[in-house]
Amino acid sequence: MTNAEISNSTALTNIAGEQEKNAQQLYNLTEPGLVTAEDTYANLASGDPAAIMKAIAPTAAAASQATAGAKANIMANDPAGGEKNLALEQADLGRGQTIAQAASGATLAAPNALGQLAGQGVGEGISSAGAATGALSSSTTGLGQVQSQIFQGQSLQMQEKGEQLGALGSLAGTGADLATGL
Repeated sequence: MTNAEISNSTALTNIAGEQEKNAQQLYNLTEPGLVTAEDTYANLASGDPAAIMKAIAPTAAAASQATAGAKANIMANDPAGGEKNLALEQADLGRGQTIAQAASGATLAAPNALGQLAGQGVGEGISSAGAATGALSSSTTGLGQVQSQIFQGQSLQMQEKGEQLGALGSLAGTGADLATGL
């Protein structure tokens, strides 16, 4: 039974080592993406205009394309005059409003995104570390039980030897009494 418990404890220790390796691999896979995302959101949160424009470029391009289409339609179909000029100006204002909303949304959302990124990395690390710690704890408990049983076995052996020596001592004393009585 002792050998089986030692084998189980060894297996649990090996599992703990594998979990530690898995945690490191997970970290190695996710860390570059987290760094890139962190840099992007940190630049947005700082208010850097170039970073903001880079982040909202797809939205700005779509707004510009939609505005160009609307203006082409106005030019082709509206009669000349003040109303046509007003419609063209409103199209440009709509484009500017869409781009401004995207820029402010990206800037305002950046700190929250940074917090979520930090939480994800920490959560994954804690989960993997928890699995490794649990396996190691089980292994340590098993080894402690094995050591306790070994100690108990040694105590029993010593107790048996003591009893045998006590019996031999008693026999020797009886023999000595008999020898002096003769």
